[in-house]
Amino acid sequence: FVDHLYAALAQQGILTYKDDETLPRGERIGPTLLKAIQESRIAPVVFSENYADSSWCLDELAHIMECVDTKGQIVEPIFYFVDPSDVRKQKGKYGKAFRKHKRENKHKVGSWRKALEKAGNLSGWVIDENSHEAKCIKEIVGTISSRLPTLTTNVNKDLIGIETRLQDLKSKLKMGSGGVRIIGVWGVGGGGKTTLASAAYAEISHRFEAHCLLQNIREESNKHGLEKLQEKFLELILKTKNVVVGSEIEGRS
Repeated sequence: FVDHLYAALAQQGILTYKDDETLPRGERIGPTLLKAIQESRIAPVVFSENYADSSWCLDELAHIMECVDTKGQIVEPIFYFVDPSDVRKQKGKYGKAFRKHKRENKHKVGSWRKALEKAGNLSGWVIDENSHEAKCIKEIVGTISSRLPTLTTNVNKDLIGIETRLQDLKSKLKMGSGGVRIIGVWGVGGGGKTTLASAAYAEISHRFEAHCLLQNIREESNKHGLEKLQEKFLELILKTKNVVVGSEIEGRS
């Protein structure tokens, strides 16, 4: 499940850290993992049946919940064939695991319990035998994507008047109304048409399964032919590489 979630996040263009190394028993979390947790805006935590068996997983969670308090990190809990109340109150397999931890990790049990209680109280996704995992992953990725700052937040925040123009353009797009809509932005050279279109793209592209921003179409097609632009477009939309278009007609179809 984590593998599929990771692939879906990466496909959406979200920089995601997944640690594939296993920590030898008794060792502490490595500095690379701590750094990755601290630098992340969002932490999806997948609580599996055996999650609490791992002192490493519990150390990770304690550090994540610390980042929630100190850095405002967002936690997205995913309860994978686990009852959230078992996580919150350390019941069932979580209770069994903690009885063992009391003997082996006495000094950490308190902070682990607090972290699990806090995470278990958060609203998240419950996945069980009745769930459609592919659909759940799509929803999780959509939620994470919507909570990340858009490119316009950083790139265009200092541009005077961009926000008003952007809202006007978005209203004309009538998002969610169904069908296909084409918007033309007309104006003098250097007036900010491309900047506005790029800002709109950065803000709404995450809501689509596929998206593509093609710039300088006239210049690029004059230099390399329309086929090259069609190839680039198809590679981005289909999320694949080495698309070969034999002719403009072929690319169109």
